[in-house]
Amino acid sequence: MKKVIILSAFLLPAILFAQKDSVLSTVYSWKEPGHQIKKGLFSTVLFEGQVQDMEWLQMNATALNTPNEIKQQVPDNEEHLLIIKSGTLIIKAKDSSWTLGTGSIALLMPGEKYWLKNIDGVSNYYEMKYRSRKQVDNDRAKTAGGSIIMDWNKIPFAPNNNGGGRRNFFERPTAMSKRFEMHVTTLKEGARSHDPHTHAAEEIVLIVNNKTDMQIGDNFYKGAEGSIYYLGSNVLHAIKNDGVGTCTYFAFQFE
Repeated sequence: MKKVIILSAFLLPAILFAQKDSVLSTVYSWKEPGHQIKKGLFSTVLFEGQVQDMEWLQMNATALNTPNEIKQQVPDNEEHLLIIKSGTLIIKAKDSSWTLGTGSIALLMPGEKYWLKNIDGVSNYYEMKYRSRKQVDNDRAKTAGGSIIMDWNKIPFAPNNNGGGRRNFFERPTAMSKRFEMHVTTLKEGARSHDPHTHAAEEIVLIVNNKTDMQIGDNFYKGAEGSIYYLGSNVLHAIKNDGVGTCTYFAFQFE
C-alpha cells in the first residue's frame, strides 16, 4: 500500500498539469465579430484557455469598419499575432507604415504600440493573444528582431514536386516562446501533408481556402475557409486536401 501511495504522489503533479490545458484539440470556425471594442472595431472570441506552454491563449475574429486610425498597444505581459483574412489594412509601428492585404501578418511583442487604419470598407483579421507560463524575455525578443510585419505578396512561394508548395514566414524566438514558427502550405487536390504524427510544440492550422479533413487523435474533422484547427502538445494529427483544386493553410507552432 505504501508503494502505491508514493507512486500516486509522483503522478499527481503531472495529472494536475495536464488538466490545465483547457483549449480542446478540435476544429473552430470563423464567426462574425460582434462585440464592439472601440468605435468601428469589433471582435468575437473563437476559443480561449490554457495550453501546454501558454497560461492564457485567446483567438479572436476581429473586424475594422472605420476609415479612422485606431491606436492599439500590446500589454507588457502578452504578445499579439494578427493575420489578415480579408480587406486592406494600414499598420503603423516603429515610425514605419505597411499597407497589407489578405494573408499578411503582424507579430507584435510586449508593449508594442501600433495603429490600424482600414482602407477597404471592412477589414477582417484573426487576432491571437497569449501569455507564456514562463517569464517574459524581452531581451530574447529584441535579439531576434522584435516585432515583425510581413506582406503576403513579398513572401516567395517555393513549389514542390507534388503539385503544391510552401511560403516560409518566420522561425525565431519571441518574448513568450523559445521557438515560434509560421509557414503557409499549399496542397494539391487529394493530397495529405504528411503521415499522422506528433510533436511537443502546440500547433494551429488556419484554412485560407478550400476544404480539408484533419485527423486529430482517432477522430476526423472537416474544415473549410476560415476554419481553425487547434492541436495540443503531442496530439496525433494529419491534414488532407478534401476539396476540388488546391487548398492553402497557415500552420504555426510555438513552444
